[in-house]
Amino acid sequence: MTNAIQQSLTTFVFLISYAVANIDSSEQKVSIMLNGEESELYFVNCTSTKEEIDRSEPPDAFVVIYSVVDKASFQKAEQELARLIDSDMLRARPALLVGNKIDLARSRAVSTQDGKCLACTYKAKFIEVSVGINHNVDELLVGILNQIRLKRQQYSADGGRESSPAHWYKSRGVVRASMKARQMLTWIFGKEDSKFKNCENLHVL
Repeated sequence: MTNAIQQSLTTFVFLISYAVANIDSSEQKVSIMLNGEESELYFVNCTSTKEEIDRSEPPDAFVVIYSVVDKASFQKAEQELARLIDSDMLRARPALLVGNKIDLARSRAVSTQDGKCLACTYKAKFIEVSVGINHNVDELLVGILNQIRLKRQQYSADGGRESSPAHWYKSRGVVRASMKARQMLTWIFGKEDSKFKNCENLHVL
């Protein structure tokens, strides 16, 4: 395999975690085979996406992780998604919101419903995992790669143009109001619309 081909299959993912203590600050590489094509995902651990983006090229995807047993980490994850929206970083690249430590069910402080509401509001994908017992980790890795490929295909189909700004929230207040409205309507009617359900489907945009 030539270097040119290898480069085309290499993707960089910013990993913003509020759920793992003492995380290794170095890059971590994972090789994944999907639909007969092997790709290498380079995970760059960072606590400030702004600083990372200022000193390097934007990544191919953002993965924001919070702990389902820590409400504060969920709030920080929301702030990070808002920051990415405000800086228009999510028009041409995917974001995934990940709830970790679901094995600690009795200590859960953030419901699955709240996680889906947040992800849907910020046009992110959503999945809950447990790194400790390796639950849904493979699904997450494959989902990240799937989302990157789908975004690239969409970008190519649009002739290299990013989505229209009209489809993106520019006011953090509007985003939060939308999330509260969605939570309220879901609670009242007891069902989810198709977009709400699709946020957990990592095989579609």
